[in-house]
Amino acid sequence: MTRQRLRLALQTLDAGDWLTFEQFAADFLAVEYPSLRTMAATKGDKGRDGQLFTPDEEPTDMVQYSVTQDWKSKINQTLKRLAENFEDIRRLIYATNQEIGPSADELKSSIMREKGVILDVRDANWFLERRETNAQRSKASEDLCRAIVDPLLRKESISSQVGLALNAQEARLGLLHLSLQNQDDATEKGLTRESFESLTLSALHDTSPEHLLSRKEIHDRVTSFLPAGHAQQVDAQVDGSLLRLSGKKGRVKHHKIDDKFCLAHDERTRLTERTAEFVQGENLLEAQLVEAVGFYGGSLTEKQRTTAGPELRASMELLLLKRGEEFAEAVRTGEMSHADKEGVEQILRDEPVKKSHKLQTKTVADALVHVLDKPAEEVKSHLRRLADGYTLFSFLRQTPDVQKVVVNLFSDGDFWVDTSVILPLIAETLIEDSSQRNYTTIFKAASDAGIRLFVTDGIIEEVERHLNRCLQFSRTEVQQWNGSVPFLYAAHTLSGRARSGFIEWLENFRGPIRPVEDVRLYLEEELSIHRKNLTEEAESAPIELRAAVQEVWNEAHEKRRKQRDTDWDPAITQRLVSHDVETTVGIIELRSRSASSPMGHRFWLVTLDKVAFRLKWELSNRLHEAPSSPVLSPDFLSQFLRLGPLRTAIEREQRVNLPIMVDVSKYDYLPKSLVEMADSLRGKLGGKNERLIRRGIRDSLDKLRTQEGAEAAGGLKAAEERIMTLLQQEN
Repeated sequence: MTRQRLRLALQTLDAGDWLTFEQFAADFLAVEYPSLRTMAATKGDKGRDGQLFTPDEEPTDMVQYSVTQDWKSKINQTLKRLAENFEDIRRLIYATNQEIGPSADELKSSIMREKGVILDVRDANWFLERRETNAQRSKASEDLCRAIVDPLLRKESISSQVGLALNAQEARLGLLHLSLQNQDDATEKGLTRESFESLTLSALHDTSPEHLLSRKEIHDRVTSFLPAGHAQQVDAQVDGSLLRLSGKKGRVKHHKIDDKFCLAHDERTRLTERTAEFVQGENLLEAQLVEAVGFYGGSLTEKQRTTAGPELRASMELLLLKRGEEFAEAVRTGEMSHADKEGVEQILRDEPVKKSHKLQTKTVADALVHVLDKPAEEVKSHLRRLADGYTLFSFLRQTPDVQKVVVNLFSDGDFWVDTSVILPLIAETLIEDSSQRNYTTIFKAASDAGIRLFVTDGIIEEVERHLNRCLQFSRTEVQQWNGSVPFLYAAHTLSGRARSGFIEWLENFRGPIRPVEDVRLYLEEELSIHRKNLTEEAESAPIELRAAVQEVWNEAHEKRRKQRDTDWDPAITQRLVSHDVETTVGIIELRSRSASSPMGHRFWLVTLDKVAFRLKWELSNRLHEAPSSPVLSPDFLSQFLRLGPLRTAIEREQRVNLPIMVDVSKYDYLPKSLVEMADSLRGKLGGKNERLIRRGIRDSLDKLRTQEGAEAAGGLKAAEERIMTLLQQEN
């Protein structure tokens, strides 16, 4: 009996299951209290469901079983009824399927103070922690799960709950089993083999000795999941899976006389447990999505929250499906795309099913990106498996031989990193929780897997110049600054840190005497990114290619200069163009010297620059034959590291922490007014706990940036009140 399975059973109970819960809870309590008597009766129970028997006196210890969500009201109502019917109540044992924990502490104190009654809450966690402490409790837990969870996990029911981005039942079941593959411990087993074993098990999902499937039925179910025209290849893969799965002590039982199959008993048990865990993960994901919507200003009533969870999850799964399809297409063509909030909003606008929650598209997009960027710890593993399941699904829809495609992915290489990625890497040093440093995790995993990371002198110069611009901003009155808040200064402010500490933080990356050399050493020593120029390669490329690429970057930088509406030295623009030409043309030239499959190239440019991702299209309008694009996004690099041939070379802790999508847009635009607000708040809160001040300012700035409601309108005053409340609560 796993914790996840019983937890799912308790969470699934509703008002109509009160008797089932009462029987379950009574069995648990009877182990501790043999004198427990159930008092429920058709003529009324006088406010108690049970009592501890005493032969000579009036009962003083009462028991109440409840599946009511509003547990506070239920407890108060119960005590009121008990007071009307009994003279001396000393204790109320309140057994519930809800997760209450310390939330009842204040209520316990007030009841003891005002009524002299001890409130003993036995919530969901109490039952979970004691599920295997006694044979009677183990049996009660198993009986509850068989009654509540098992019907929920049968084929017809489970296929309506999972794979919400898909339509066909077989496809949804296939997605479930692909997601259930153990990706935490990467093995040398090929993805084709793993995938077909998963699809074969999905075809056998509801089978038993009483319900067998013929070989042909299994073939047909798996074939319906995959693209047309590969039936013979699919049948061969399924037969191979059945042979492996039905070996000695196998996961599948083979009835050889009639050549029929079913899941073995241990596999059925294992599948039930893992599916229960998966559904539990879906519930936790829905809860975080609903919470994120509230953070970004979405207003939901209690009733709407119930329906909004599955709808938001359906939107998340559609996004994961689209990303999986883009990844599979990129492997085929070598052309990358980059996920950003604008792209997410477009996907949501194109959703085929209208949502009842009526939330704004931007709000939902912000919530989805937030959860992908910073999933709760209990959601992280589930979200990763779900994303990988949709990616494998997308591969299989293109070709049954996933491994053949994956083998063609790069297994090592030389990757250049541009300024748009290095700045977020530096910004992540402000994040105290190292598990939340997504870019750092990606590049540490890439380096450990044998990928060599490089940067040109031009990129080092750009990084140093940005740091210098941040330094100038920190020394200037905000309103006197001409231009936007620099990226890294915005990150520093949004972390809640003081302006006075910025220069000290900056010294981690550059000093005043040899700042460019300092940046180079930092990148090399801290991030394993070494200097390696591409000048010779770029200059040896065909002149037509150099001219076309230079034209693309020149137009892009001119457009950016006009958008910023600031005085910008044309010489700076030309230097930026020359840096971009060196990296893109240099890598294209390196590639031209060795033939490779679209995604098997050894040379890549890792970037977040939108212009770089349009490069192939831009060059196709200027050249007779445009070369393939050399750019790779960090999100796609993370996906390659999770599923590609390098996955077995990465330490497990790093692999499970590889992010699905990373959001740096929160630093892109910080109004100068919010920088002034942060400085003002610090002045008024001087002398308070620094950790709490930092967190309060960080959270307040986040809210003010994302919301336009009453709280945001309150501006400085509202932020100050919120931080003072936080300080009073925790000091």
